[in-house]
Amino acid sequence: MRLSLRILSVVASSVLLVACQANPGPAPVEEAAPSTTTATTTTTVKEEEPQASRTTINIGIDPLRNGFNPHLIADDTAVVRDIASLVLPSAFVDNQVNSDLLDNVEQVDPTTVRYTIAQEAQWSDGTPITGSDFEYLWRSITATKGAMNVAAYENISEIRISGGGKTVDVIFSAPVADWHLLFNNLLPSHLIAGSKNFLTALYDAIPASAGRYMVRSIDRQRGIITLSRNDRFWGENPAEVEVLTLHSVASASKAGEYLRTGQSSFMNLRPTETLVDTLNLVPDTEVRISDTSRTLELVFNASRLSPQHRAYLSSLVDVPLAARLGAARSSNLSVATPILREGVEKQELPELKFAVDPADDAGVAAGRAIVDMLAQAGVTATTVTTDVSSAIDGDFDAMITWTRNATDPISLADRYACDINLAHWCDPATTTYIAGVLAGELSFDPNWETEFNQSNAIRVPILHETRVEAKNNGIIGPDAASWPGGIASAANWRKNDLAQ
Repeated sequence: MRLSLRILSVVASSVLLVACQANPGPAPVEEAAPSTTTATTTTTVKEEEPQASRTTINIGIDPLRNGFNPHLIADDTAVVRDIASLVLPSAFVDNQVNSDLLDNVEQVDPTTVRYTIAQEAQWSDGTPITGSDFEYLWRSITATKGAMNVAAYENISEIRISGGGKTVDVIFSAPVADWHLLFNNLLPSHLIAGSKNFLTALYDAIPASAGRYMVRSIDRQRGIITLSRNDRFWGENPAEVEVLTLHSVASASKAGEYLRTGQSSFMNLRPTETLVDTLNLVPDTEVRISDTSRTLELVFNASRLSPQHRAYLSSLVDVPLAARLGAARSSNLSVATPILREGVEKQELPELKFAVDPADDAGVAAGRAIVDMLAQAGVTATTVTTDVSSAIDGDFDAMITWTRNATDPISLADRYACDINLAHWCDPATTTYIAGVLAGELSFDPNWETEFNQSNAIRVPILHETRVEAKNNGIIGPDAASWPGGIASAANWRKNDLAQ
């Protein structure tokens, strides 16, 4: 299972009772009253048991940044993916039909896929899940700069809804062989459509859930996200752990302290210079390190820079140094493989502008380092902090951002299909190839992009995302189920699985 689903799978924390008081001191705990919860979020839950009788699992996460929309490049983080897997419904999970959400899925003909939504499927406020939620996601993704999977959704020409909203026919204008990868993490359209911007609608809340958990509160000031069991969940295996508390961890020493004292039983963090060493010293703690499918990249604007300009600029970037400075560490650093270029001639260039998200510390640091590298060769460039959507539409020569690697035809199409990719790349030969791969007429070749980038100098990969997971075996026990697993497995934990 991909790493982005690992935050909670191993955490079978001791049955920590939420007998927490206000002003609790240094321990990251849940307050009795959330400070950033919409009315919708709180009123959808049935009357809750007294807190003293509720089991809680405490998990350390990275400091919060941007919003919680799993369909946006800017919001795409490990914690956002993990939360989405617990609170938002998907048509397919791990390439299998989600039988909680759907009674049936069938390909009616080469261009039509029919989804039959379970009659009992509902949002946590009691509103039925219908084809309107499918249609809202399709229209929002195709209309939003900086959304993911745009290329595949753009191949949908129409969505027909019948059967009281429970039958959804998705009509494709061009074949998408991997259509089962679409319609993941549906959103509550009845609470978002028409009144809220897709880019910002989930900044401080996910207003309704259709998973095993619901977002009870997001407290940015304290860095705490509280998920409560969704008592309206109709599917099999409802969650038995009532509260999941995700709290941001500001330093390696704090991470070690929280695990050592039992204030947290699990961590999923980006590495720092000393994090792994600190966690390895904590008694009875197991530590694992692995990479995800995300990479920090310098993406050139092909509509503004010629192939010669892009090749020359690429040759000036010291990738290992940019990775080290961007990540602010030398340990546990997964440096992207540099694309070596020979025979590149020096180019005269105007002053360049590189866009970077101000909430992305690694991107900002790497961008400044790259600007300084170019300056040593006489190329003047500056970084401009702006959001991803504005960077795509703005007057920029390149952007530094985290992107999903091309692991399947849909993600590959997002990177190079005309009119939707970050690089503004549009080429007839590429378009033909992408269409063939999307339709399943050509096989997906994971080496194609490397060869393509070698020839066209569209992207400079810098740093692969690395995650550090740690669990306290003294609390959970070394044989705890689902290690490693994913946040979704939290819904399958049983109270008798937790250490007594």
